[in-house]
Amino acid sequence: MVAMLTNMGSTLSTSSNGWTGLVRRTLSMTACSLLLLGHPSFGADLSPTPLLWRTAPATSSSDQSPSPKKPSILREREIVFDELLVKALKDAAARPLSPIAVELFDAGRYELEVISTLARINDTSFIRGQLKPADPGDFSLVLNGTTVTGTFQLGRRVFKIEPLGNGRHRLIEIDPEQESKE
Repeated sequence: MVAMLTNMGSTLSTSSNGWTGLVRRTLSMTACSLLLLGHPSFGADLSPTPLLWRTAPATSSSDQSPSPKKPSILREREIVFDELLVKALKDAAARPLSPIAVELFDAGRYELEVISTLARINDTSFIRGQLKPADPGDFSLVLNGTTVTGTFQLGRRVFKIEPLGNGRHRLIEIDPEQESKE
């Protein structure tokens, strides 16, 4: 590109050498700026907000007994929490928190905005907050050791987290109308 700019400058008359140099330098700086801004280390953030949990790897069917599905459960999946992020959530002194996100099936990805944390001596913490950018969207979590229970509400949609044991949990979407009948 610089060679092309140099050739363009050489075709201009010698009486405008001052302008030619200025134009050449300006175009070169513009081209370099555009190349740098397009580089992955500039501009958009490549590392998305870390997720509080991920989908658990599938286990063999002989390892778990099938539990009967309640009519109020719309969908479910097994999840495993990120231990470091759970520790950060439990630590009331570690505020402000780095961004933490959750994925709620097809409801999307939301960032947690912690409003209050209550920590107890017995390694139990109660966390309440809002989901960003959801309006209205809130959550409450109870963290006891490595066990997590909680509820996420997005408008009329309700999601729950239940512990399954051995560090595994279950994310469930609940049908509020069916749950009230049970």
